[in-house]
Amino acid sequence: MNPKTRNLFVRTASGIVYVALMVAAVDTPWVSVPLALFFAFVGMYEFYKLCNDSSLRTHLIFWMIATGCVLVSFVNYGVFYPNGIPFTTFPLMSIIAAMCLVVPELIDKSEQAMSHVGLGLLGQIWVVVPLSVLFFIWIPDQPALVLAFFVLIWMSDTAAYVFGSLFGKHKLAPNISPGKTWEGFLCSCVFTVGLAIGLSYIPLFRQWAEIPVSWWIVFALIIQVFGLLGDLTESLFKRKAGVKDSGNIIPGHGGVLDRVDSILFAAIPAYLFSQLLL
Repeated sequence: MNPKTRNLFVRTASGIVYVALMVAAVDTPWVSVPLALFFAFVGMYEFYKLCNDSSLRTHLIFWMIATGCVLVSFVNYGVFYPNGIPFTTFPLMSIIAAMCLVVPELIDKSEQAMSHVGLGLLGQIWVVVPLSVLFFIWIPDQPALVLAFFVLIWMSDTAAYVFGSLFGKHKLAPNISPGKTWEGFLCSCVFTVGLAIGLSYIPLFRQWAEIPVSWWIVFALIIQVFGLLGDLTESLFKRKAGVKDSGNIIPGHGGVLDRVDSILFAAIPAYLFSQLLL
């Protein structure tokens, strides 16, 4: 087997496993919880590597503790207390997480304290909170809508790549991601909207979300726009760090952030929009 064929095989196989795990996580807390923990901790480590700052070495363990605190609060709410949550859980976990962002500066007495605390907060907001929202609040109420979210965001990425390769001439963000084009983005918008309209007529999705077709179109456009912003944001961070991939933990696909960059930006806007409807 030549290297190109082998790489395609590895990429396809790992992609199938990734999709299977994500689909299984939609309605199974015993899959979603470990998967979210894995994505959050590995994602934060990859974010730390992208910072490319050796002075942050002391901060990593505290960032991981903060990640665990944020995840615990959402696990309690979304999985173990679906009908309510002890009042002290969120404030307590938030205080511990905030302390974990500040304590390393008290230890190191760094002259870049504000920058380091800001980076830690950015990592929590960019990586951990969206995963927590998606996996631990949405799942118990609307599993089919989460599945629709995944289908739309995966297919929009695929459509943008395919149509961009076929028709792309005008660069969307040449200084950040030279491969993305306006033609790919606009064609992907049309494709994703059409797919959303199709999903709205499938009984599986209508069973959980009796919303008009027009709202499905808005839902698809939110996913499309914010998914693109997530992709461009990670590309910007990787370009600044001088790396091609955020990691290499997923064979043939790179790092965790390379796989969930669109999801991270689209999860919270899509969730908030869904809550306005349901």
